[in-house]
Amino acid sequence: MFGHRQRLAAALLLVAIAGGCSSGDASSAPSAALTPAQTATSVASQTSGNATPSASTGAANLGDLSLGGSIAKGGDLCGLLGPGDFAAAGVSGATVPVENFDDSGNYYCVYAGDSGATGGIEFDAFVGDPAGAYQEMAASAGILNANATGALPGADKAGTILDGPGGMAGIAACKGQFCFDIDIPTSSGARAQLLAMAGLVLQRGGSLTS
Repeated sequence: MFGHRQRLAAALLLVAIAGGCSSGDASSAPSAALTPAQTATSVASQTSGNATPSASTGAANLGDLSLGGSIAKGGDLCGLLGPGDFAAAGVSGATVPVENFDDSGNYYCVYAGDSGATGGIEFDAFVGDPAGAYQEMAASAGILNANATGALPGADKAGTILDGPGGMAGIAACKGQFCFDIDIPTSSGARAQLLAMAGLVLQRGGSLTS
């Protein structure tokens, strides 16, 4: 590669000398630089899709607002929600998630901060053992003090908490074998935001329920 660059530079130098002899007015136009907005669009187009890109791509620093999508069994369950889904619901600050998962197929996805329990933005998803998963989610949230099953069509069970630890508002829900929870900073609109995003997750996770 280095040798190729040397030969190319020499050839360009000869062309420049020849051009200088024939005309003193000739000049080459500089190439147009991408604007920050164009750069962000380019990066986002490379990182779109169901699977959430790694934070190492740098997309988070450019305001990646990619959306989540349907995920099949065995797939990356963090891909059910993207940063753009939080933004669309009115929850600001979500970026490409930091993901952790275990051999049981449980996924823990943090989009902002250290965790939902410390005022961050988090989405966790579990397949199998819905009774145990719901109990675990309820325990980690403190107490799910409001039954939201009737407000979340399609859910077998759902509960919310709007004054959890660390200024957290959260929702936990199960349908069949699929359970999940979403944690965001509490606000006056938190319940509506949580229900909107939980509805998306139920739609996109339809193949995970049996």
